[in-house]
Amino acid sequence: MTNETMRPTLIVDADDTLWENEAYYEQCIAEFGQLMATLGLDREEAERTVDEVERERVPLTGYGPLQFTENMVIAYERLCGRYGRPVLDEVSERVVEIGQLVIAPPILLLDGVEETLAWLNGRFRLVLLTKGDQEVQEDKLARSGLGRFFDAVHVVPEKDAEVFRELIVGYGLEPERTWMVGNSPRSDINPALEAGVGAIHVPHSSTWVWEREEIIEPERVAVLGSFGELVGLLPDLEGS
Repeated sequence: MTNETMRPTLIVDADDTLWENEAYYEQCIAEFGQLMATLGLDREEAERTVDEVERERVPLTGYGPLQFTENMVIAYERLCGRYGRPVLDEVSERVVEIGQLVIAPPILLLDGVEETLAWLNGRFRLVLLTKGDQEVQEDKLARSGLGRFFDAVHVVPEKDAEVFRELIVGYGLEPERTWMVGNSPRSDINPALEAGVGAIHVPHSSTWVWEREEIIEPERVAVLGSFGELVGLLPDLEGS
């Protein structure tokens, strides 16, 4: 038996599990709403319109900061149409400026992440699984300095049970000795459970509303207060 097959596996999410992400999008939407308010439009309606456009376009265009910025511009245009306002180039340009925050966001690691990954490295096979734009996510990982801890990195358009099944087959994983670690019930926890692997939920206060849903088998899920608490699970997981 090789060392790889002996080690249990952790599949780890990136955004809002290892580093801040959604908070930057929330800041952009708030600034967009404030900008619309200066034009005499309702701030809350403006923010709802961004969500409305996102729900329509994300299934078609995918996730990514450039698409998000385009969605805010479309939301502005939609508001103008709704109220018979002209679309002003200078306002569209300001919306694009607001979106620059998520184009190359600061990498702010969450508490205990680097130390915990260093501790897990070697004890577990670590696979990073994140969704979104390949170039954007790889850039975040490079700037985070965390890439050295992972045995493999996968960037996918969407996370579902089939993605987890492909990882199980591709790496010869033992489902009973494999766990998904992430903040999103929709993209991390439930697909992993559906695919037959365990799950460790690390909730984040800024988890995107789209990523929130009921966990399908809560009795199979460990819930932690922070990423660093994974160290406390090591004896149980390593002995599984």
